[in-house]
Amino acid sequence: MAFNQLDRVRERHVDYVEYPLHASAGVEAPISYWEVRRDHPLCHYHESTGDWRAYRMSDFVTMRELRRRAIYEDWVRPTGQSHLITVGLDAPLEHTKVFLFNRPDGPDFEERDCLVLDVLRPYLTMRYDTARARRKDAGTGGSRGSLTPREDEILRLVAEGKTNGQVAEQLWISAGTVRRHLENVYGKLGVHTRTAAVRVASLDR
Repeated sequence: MAFNQLDRVRERHVDYVEYPLHASAGVEAPISYWEVRRDHPLCHYHESTGDWRAYRMSDFVTMRELRRRAIYEDWVRPTGQSHLITVGLDAPLEHTKVFLFNRPDGPDFEERDCLVLDVLRPYLTMRYDTARARRKDAGTGGSRGSLTPREDEILRLVAEGKTNGQVAEQLWISAGTVRRHLENVYGKLGVHTRTAAVRVASLDR
């Protein structure tokens, strides 16, 4: 499962957390999320309607039809999202907050899974608001202190002039995982490039 926060207006990653940690290490789609978002049945529905209730991929497209679409080879199969269910917190497109549960193999999710997640939505919203308030009180928003240890480690290596490939090799992770961590870093620091991220982080030392 994962919790993904995005700015879908500026096409910017705000934060991404998954459990188990680093579960997607070594998983890399040939194209970015921003290239497939409008062709993704679930994402397109959420964005066009503002309805963040729980839905399954199969609520919008059959597996047979999905396999015929380009998005299947470009995104669904590489990321293991053949069976996917998402539920989001009510939020504007500038900062969406979505939980993702996927099953690469095995049976699809059931309708009752959606019902359970919808019951949990108010609780998830409360927990998110509580965590955000704690971060704000701690003064960690928008600074290097808001980065996870792994994000900080990657940013340090980038500051040393290493490429994504070199960082990946040193940390024994994929270049795609490095890119995803950097996108999270950009979102947290409010920047769009690695140079700007290094500059902002250096000011927080």
